[in-house]
Amino acid sequence: MRKLRLMSLVLTMVMTSLLAACGGNEAPKNSPPANSGTSVNKEAEAPEVKEEPVTIKFINWESPAVYQPAIDAFQDKYPHITVEYVPLVENDSNETLKKLDIMYASGDDFDVFSVNSATNFSQRANDGMFEPLDSYIAAEGLDYAKEYKAEQMKIDGNRYSLPGKFGPWFILLNKDHLDAAGLSVPASWTWDEFQDYARQLTEGEGPTKRYGAHFHTWKDYFLLRLYSASSNQGIMNDEGTQLNTDNPLMKASLQLRYDMEYTDKSATPYQDVITQKIPYRDQYFQEKASMMPTGPWMVAEAGGTENIPATFVSAFAPWPTNAAGDEPYSFGGADSLVISAKSKHKDAAYQFIRFLSTEGMSLTKQLSAWSQADIEKEVDSIIASTQTPDKIDKASLMATLSVTKLPNPAHTVSYSGDIESSFIAEVEKYMLDYTDLDTTITNAQAALQKIVDANK
Repeated sequence: MRKLRLMSLVLTMVMTSLLAACGGNEAPKNSPPANSGTSVNKEAEAPEVKEEPVTIKFINWESPAVYQPAIDAFQDKYPHITVEYVPLVENDSNETLKKLDIMYASGDDFDVFSVNSATNFSQRANDGMFEPLDSYIAAEGLDYAKEYKAEQMKIDGNRYSLPGKFGPWFILLNKDHLDAAGLSVPASWTWDEFQDYARQLTEGEGPTKRYGAHFHTWKDYFLLRLYSASSNQGIMNDEGTQLNTDNPLMKASLQLRYDMEYTDKSATPYQDVITQKIPYRDQYFQEKASMMPTGPWMVAEAGGTENIPATFVSAFAPWPTNAAGDEPYSFGGADSLVISAKSKHKDAAYQFIRFLSTEGMSLTKQLSAWSQADIEKEVDSIIASTQTPDKIDKASLMATLSVTKLPNPAHTVSYSGDIESSFIAEVEKYMLDYTDLDTTITNAQAALQKIVDANK
């Protein structure tokens, strides 16, 4: 009997297979027969796809407290992705990138990082450190121009980054000093008026002297009037095809700084800045200077930090124009969020930088380049997060952000770091009073052209 039952079972299986094979239109798996009237089981139709757990490493220079709220929100939205945040050198972007370069060359595992300038971006993009993002953006159907209000630099037409923290450069002012001098917070002004303010705000002599303005050692502080232009703000033109040293605004920028330091004696001498290694934050917050051209990262710091408290009210003014009636352009833009070309988790990394470049950036208490962001809410969030919110003049900040214009980013050549270093080496001879202005421009043109020619 067992043998007969077994043969019957085999025959039944064979017949079932034959009947199935003869069906001309086999129904999809997990679907009911046509016209059966039965409902589809949703779980059977679209079984839940469980993402494999993955950990990505995000490298930056801000303290962990800055990005943790955004990381927490991202991990709530994408629970299968864990973000490990690593600040290599807190509050020092250039040193962070130097260490990151060593890690990349050594094959260390990391996925996402930030880049702080066009020069640093260009060098690393041309070295192949970044994952191209065009395919990710196309697959998502993302319209970049509608999604973001800050363009990012491309290399050979390819996009390698999404915008991180965003904002224009402006003038940071000690409002208490302005009030004492009977000066209003400028809603618009020229560099001539900035220079006049600096004269009126300068007080005292010797070690206790208070300067009207302070300029740092970065190349930006040798390009002050150039940064008021709507294009060609850099040492090279926007196309990266030739030097910008014959631009009259280059000469005028150097003349402005020299006159304020040597003639008016209203700005911290460059020699003191480099020999005493004066930190720009200390010079401003210790009230040794009343005004400082600076960038958007200083909005939060104006309300004080644990390391540097704010003891006076800071106001904000737009970047000065070269002539009355000019449109209020400024230098600025957004940090670049990039994916390492060696990342083993590029899809997860892209999900993270997309989140961070949009709703996530507001959670970091920084201004974002996301078009849908509410600027006033972002500003309120930044101010509320500071040690002493009442030390930030919100009205002047909002007015400055509302009027300032930014040009499209210039194309930056791969050797821009060499150009920048050589430029500073030449112009600081003028700031140290070793050469006159015309000789400085001539020498800078010659030195920089050698670098351009060597890279053709």
